[in-house]
Amino acid sequence: MFRDTQLMIGPNASLTVGQAWLFFGLMAATGLGVAGLMAARGLWPILPFAGLELAALGTALYVSVRRNGYREVIRMSGETVHVEFGMLGRGASATVSLSRWWTRAVLEPGAHRNAPSRLLLRCAGQRIEIGRCLTEEEREQLHGRLQELLSPVRPKTPGARGGEPAQELPFGER
Repeated sequence: MFRDTQLMIGPNASLTVGQAWLFFGLMAATGLGVAGLMAARGLWPILPFAGLELAALGTALYVSVRRNGYREVIRMSGETVHVEFGMLGRGASATVSLSRWWTRAVLEPGAHRNAPSRLLLRCAGQRIEIGRCLTEEEREQLHGRLQELLSPVRPKTPGARGGEPAQELPFGER
């Protein structure tokens, strides 16, 4: 009745570790080169500030590359939905299992006009937020896909013609 599916959600990691090192090296060479020239002309106090700028840049790059490894994996097999949260290569830090029959995907608007929407999986009083790292458009697409995957396939309606595929009706309708 249900088909097995796996969805992996992660941030748009546009910077690899190698690219981050290259960028940091270029910025360090440029910044220290300019600071060295200024220090040679007698403006030596610029050196500690150049070091602080490079430390801040290095910290920002480290945090950015580390966050790029975050993943949410949604596995739908049989009548169960498994949601795993964690960092790539470190395994799941949290896992939740839900009944596929009772799980619904809900897209809630943000708290105020400019706040991002929230995509939730709801089942028997549990609310699990997924897709925080997605853009608004991607979150809406994921919501539609989850609704498709979570809807049980219903038999053909009595009025359907022989060649038409079975209709999928929302839960509770017959």
